[in-house]
Amino acid sequence: MQNEKSTKPLLGADNNALIALLSINLVVYALIGFLKVVYYLNSYPLEQFYTQIMEPGILHPTAMELLHQPWTLFTYYWVHDGFWVLLTNMIWLTAFGLLLQEQSANKHIFPIYFYAGIVAGLSYIFLGAELPIMGAQVGVMAIAIATVTLSPRYRLLKNIGKGIPVSILAMVYLIIQALTLQEASLALIISYLAAATTGLLYVILLNKGNDLGKWMHQLLHMLNNSLAPKK
Repeated sequence: MQNEKSTKPLLGADNNALIALLSINLVVYALIGFLKVVYYLNSYPLEQFYTQIMEPGILHPTAMELLHQPWTLFTYYWVHDGFWVLLTNMIWLTAFGLLLQEQSANKHIFPIYFYAGIVAGLSYIFLGAELPIMGAQVGVMAIAIATVTLSPRYRLLKNIGKGIPVSILAMVYLIIQALTLQEASLALIISYLAAATTGLLYVILLNKGNDLGKWMHQLLHMLNNSLAPKK
């Protein structure tokens, strides 16, 4: 993987996975915010907004509810119900995502995020959690660990002395996450660990020649070809 030609996608390029992830998260948040304003202007109870708009998109903590709404396993990590939580997640996602792109791993950003959301969600349900879960935190956790695993000696801000090891940035991130999880349930903590393990294993398998995101790349390529205008 590290022997691939170093190519970082342009900011507005169609294949920029980081921009795609950021855009989806921001669009979903803006749409939810717009609908919340609509409910408010029409004097609908806030509880009705959460029941009709939020709950169908977040992951509920029981297997029975997952069977009733299976799509939530794929939607909960795109949903945020607070600006500061969204902003924090997007800042860390951008930081680690850019580092992966610097290491020619742009195409692996989305698969890591995707797999981490599924593994963390299933872990959360299996452990018998009590509250619903939402947000990009688990996906960002996996991308952070994948970044360090891929190249632990990589340095950023190389124009400042010898640069800052990416492991230092990851350590700061992990400390902040640990502080936010001080009063969290065991199920939530383990779901974060499951996401981190997903990022770790993804890179380990990739370095052994097993690309878990290959089917996604092939599917996207096929869709692009099918939607391309015929000459």
